[in-house]
This record gives sequence, C-alpha cells and structure tokens, in this order.
Amino acid sequence: MTPTRTDDADVCRRCSFQGPTCCRISSGQEEFCFPLSQIEKERIQELVPYTGGFVLSSNSKAFIDYACRLFPGEEEEVRRIFPEGKEHFRLAVDSMGACRFLGPLGCEIPQEARPYYCRLFPFWMAGRTVTHFDTPTCLARREGGTLARILDLLDTNKATVKDLYGRLRLVWGLPPTKGANPVKKTF
Repeated sequence: MTPTRTDDADVCRRCSFQGPTCCRISSGQEEFCFPLSQIEKERIQELVPYTGGFVLSSNSKAFIDYACRLFPGEEEEVRRIFPEGKEHFRLAVDSMGACRFLGPLGCEIPQEARPYYCRLFPFWMAGRTVTHFDTPTCLARREGGTLARILDLLDTNKATVKDLYGRLRLVWGLPPTKGANPVKKTF
C-alpha cells in the first residue's frame, strides 16, 4: 500500500504478508477474486502502466452465485452484468496467490486508483447499514474487533464507506441504491 495513512498502511501492509488475506488468496480461490470494472482497470493502467496485473476470468456459476450473495435481492442485475459463459477482468495473482500489485511495501497501486472493492475491504453495506466481513484473515478485523474500532484503525468512517460502496455500484451499472435507476458515470 502507498503509505498515505500511517495506521492504514501499517495494518494493511502487515496483513498483506500473512497467509490468505484480501491481497493473498489460497490456491484454487482465484475464481472468487472480486472483478474489476473497465473504468477501474483503465484508472490503474494510467497510474501503474506495466502489464501483467490483470487476467480474464470466466463468469462461472460459482462466481455468479458468489456475486449474487454480495448483492442480495439484486440477483437479476448481477446476472445481467456477469452473464454465465462470458468473462470479466480481475487482478492477477502469482503462483503463490499474491496479487501481482503487491510489492515489498504493500500495494503498488496508489490509494486513489485502487479498485473500489480493495478500498472498501473489510467493510460492506447491508442495505443502508455499514458492516464488515467477519473474516478471520483480516488483521484490521482481528485487531479492531468492533466496527467502530476497525473504522478507527483504518482511519476511515461510515460516510467514506457508503461513498465507496456507491461508486463501486455505479462503475458496475448497478443502481446507486437498491431499486433506483442506474446512473452512467465515469470515475
């Protein structure tokens, strides 16, 4: 990670060099890496121009089911965005499961250009409520414990999480809030 926020850079950097985390996956779990929108991919390519950081993955049934679980009640929209048999881009991983953008100091993608999912993790939205994934591999979750403490540890707040989640939805063509009409914007 680019050290712009001391706590964030430290906890995320330390976590990225442990076992399976959001930056390092277990072998065979590549199918469940969060996809990149075209906008996110282009933004990364502008700031980190070397190649090898992206890979095409199949919209398999398992991947689509996983994406549908992230957006409950919006399965039809998710299946429209990720039709079975088609492909999507995701961040590439090396033979050990580490993101190709993970360098010796953490993520090599500048904070403002990272995929929205990467900037959001370990946070997510459940309806209008900010929550966090209960993943034991996340060091911020282990050290923070509660939502308030994790937000504080990562030097962020609920408004920022809501904004990033809204942006993630928009780059994928999902309505800003469930039931709204999609808005086409470039980020």
